[in-house]
Amino acid sequence: MMVQSDTPKSVLVYVSSTPDDALGENLIKLPFLQAIRDIWPETRLTLVPGVGPAHFQNVLRPYAEGVIDDFITDLDIGKNWREILRNPLPGRRFDLILDTQHVLLPTLALRRIPHRRFISSTGRFILSDARPPRSMGKPGSLLDKLMQLLSAAAGRPVVARFGCSLPEEYDQAAKVLLPVGPLYVGLAPGAGNTTRGKVWPLGNFLALAREQLEKGRVPVFLLGPAEEKSRQIISQAMPQALMPRLDGQDGHPGGPALTTALARRLAVAVANCSGTGHMMALGEAPLVSLFGPTSARKFRPFTPFLTALRAQDFGEGAAIENIPVAAVAAAVDAHIARWRGHNA
Repeated sequence: MMVQSDTPKSVLVYVSSTPDDALGENLIKLPFLQAIRDIWPETRLTLVPGVGPAHFQNVLRPYAEGVIDDFITDLDIGKNWREILRNPLPGRRFDLILDTQHVLLPTLALRRIPHRRFISSTGRFILSDARPPRSMGKPGSLLDKLMQLLSAAAGRPVVARFGCSLPEEYDQAAKVLLPVGPLYVGLAPGAGNTTRGKVWPLGNFLALAREQLEKGRVPVFLLGPAEEKSRQIISQAMPQALMPRLDGQDGHPGGPALTTALARRLAVAVANCSGTGHMMALGEAPLVSLFGPTSARKFRPFTPFLTALRAQDFGEGAAIENIPVAAVAAAVDAHIARWRGHNA
């Protein structure tokens, strides 16, 4: 068990040796990284997010401020068995290594890095210096699995906190874009990968937005840089809807962090299983999350109030089109009723 006197001065978090190319999965890991900082504020946290440019060094950099101290983006391991005969990071030593993947060869290579403690779920923690507390049970989501690693290192259950810290400029921009007064309903109709059946039809989002307008609410469409075609369709079909620019072209700071700041001003949001959904979850927006073929249990966003609607609950198969507009609208109404009660 790691007690206070064993507080690690340096922690290495290994994610992968493949390119860092998934915004959503990076954001899923943020509460885990924040939890490391929360329980060991003085530790130096080094992240191995993958080989090549790291999202937390670029588009996700505002989330990493005050959380991640250092990056290693050239640790290319897990390719052949000879790697376990040498130290892949000569000259580096860490008090604690947290191995977030579970493939044997990278795990064995990581163990060659000098360390005091090594925590890994590979082989059901057989190579790990500690196991999670039994009281934690079987993990469900990706974040649950990460928190089990951290709990094994800490010697006690560790719970992630909701939300995140952002530079003040993003919240100031969000206040200008969504001023106090209206009741805002966020709608995120896109997804980074549009070929996997994860996208609820845009026509359904428009129908949902019309219903919100009829109820005196303001629909706010949150669109990424690759969704200009959708922006044009929405603008023509529903000029009353708000579509704040998220790319910084209007003079405000842009990027995912602005989406998170805007989410703090929403009464409720609706999103596909997507990076944007996780951005809004970090803003602690009550969220209706729509799932087709991806697992709601594994990829659920981490937010205080979540309704996950699965295609499988509304018909045969995993076609996201199975989810009816009426079911989403009812979930939106339920969240708004809760929101009004909380703000009464």
